[in-house]
Amino acid sequence: MRQLAHREAEAKALKLLVDGLGEGLVLEGEGGYYALYYFHSWYGRKAPDPDETPDWVEGPKASPEEFLDPYDQALWLEDNGYTLFINESK
Repeated sequence: MRQLAHREAEAKALKLLVDGLGEGLVLEGEGGYYALYYFHSWYGRKAPDPDETPDWVEGPKASPEEFLDPYDQALWLEDNGYTLFINESK
């Protein structure tokens, strides 16, 4: 799932988490549910590029309701020592 482009993930998404920081697309996969996070406000964009790969993937979890909104996920990442989680290959 790490290399799944936004357009492919969006087509398969069961749930969409959107706020001012980015998008989280929740998909069902092997072993449960995964959220693919596309953080975009730091690049001044309002939406991910269709070919963009996720900045962060979380899961598997038992329910699609267990995932955080993008802003809260970014705070969790920073609180847990992830300082360079933005996909720099864009």
